Amino acid sequence: MTLNSDIYNLINIDSQQNSPTEVDGIISKGILSLIRNKSFYGEILLHLNRDADDTIDSFLALKWSNNRLELAYNPTHLKDDLADANDLIAILEHLAMHIIWLHPLRYFNHNQLNDVASDVAVNQYVSDVYSKGWTLDKLNYQYNLDMKPHLDSSQYAKQLYDLFSQDKQDGVGKLDNDNVRIVDDHRYFDDEGNISNQDYNQRKKSIDRLLRDVYSQYRGELSMAVDKQIKSVVMPRINLQQIVRRITGNKSNRPKKNYTRFNRRQPYRMDLPGRIRGQSEHVNVFIDSSGSISDEQYANMVSVVKAIQSIPNIEVNCYTFDAEVHAISDSLISNQRLLQGGTKYQSIVDYVHEHKLASQGCIVFTDGKGEEYLNQPNFNITWVLLGYENELSVRNQKANVLYLDQIRM
Repeated sequence: MTLNSDIYNLINIDSQQNSPTEVDGIISKGILSLIRNKSFYGEILLHLNRDADDTIDSFLALKWSNNRLELAYNPTHLKDDLADANDLIAILEHLAMHIIWLHPLRYFNHNQLNDVASDVAVNQYVSDVYSKGWTLDKLNYQYNLDMKPHLDSSQYAKQLYDLFSQDKQDGVGKLDNDNVRIVDDHRYFDDEGNISNQDYNQRKKSIDRLLRDVYSQYRGELSMAVDKQIKSVVMPRINLQQIVRRITGNKSNRPKKNYTRFNRRQPYRMDLPGRIRGQSEHVNVFIDSSGSISDEQYANMVSVVKAIQSIPNIEVNCYTFDAEVHAISDSLISNQRLLQGGTKYQSIVDYVHEHKLASQGCIVFTDGKGEEYLNQPNFNITWVLLGYENELSVRNQKANVLYLDQIRM
């Protein structure tokens, strides 16, 4: 039997007779159908435990249990919320989006305005929105608003609070509409705010781990906005000094034995060696100054380069590049860029080989828009992309990519 016929059979009998086992089977088929068509979202939900719960006010909802998210379902609401398989798939994808945007962690004040704001935010990325769900178009039309697309739910919530600032009950009733409603019960997102910092951290780790595990196995295509959001969650933060030390082999600033120096603790013992610090390691930094880089982006890259220059025992050679590489002195590095041509990463490879810099560390700050292949890239390049939405065009360098947002200064 098809998923549609299964749902039809359950809808057309007394909802009180729907056993949890039957309903769980419907949900399982819905998740498998989602995996076949939009595998990433289905895989997220497949990792969640499912539990029948007659306290939730919708057919499906996300709920915390021992600091782990579970997919709760109330069989008595199946007939209210589902007309066919499309409704089930739409709601499941909607729930996955809530997880990706960390909504079960972010709301400590449950009310109707936050409910609508979070649904409006995520439904912009759901491919087929539930017919009765809140969307930005419906919200703007109903209240004659001009809310911009692709904002964070907190920004939509603020605008709604401003709109209903005179309402003492946070807009309760103002957003009531027979044709539009919250599709999943959000009451358990915040757990009434009664959680400790330790519980919150455990919940954060559980969602991070869930998204990281699914994302690491995923090989399909995601929209740019969804991919950016997931990377902002799963990508680890990295200390700038750790990055540089790793590039230079972590050899700099290590004390070395030297018999031409006195031992500081026992200077009269000529048989004991003194110690000297290792020589400074060199790092070559290339800053993208091509036409695809904005002045603000260029300034952000320069600020990180200046932080690298301040690391002890690291000698930084700075270059800008577009179609060619141009060396710059310390005194000339500034937030104002001089080049605005096309991007050519091969010019970096050629410059490194020509000036015999391959044994030194090499960092390239860029938006990732360049060639797909490089000739003779037989040295290590660490690529630092501007944002999580960027992707490196060079196919054989994917393993060496970091993002500016990952870096702790």
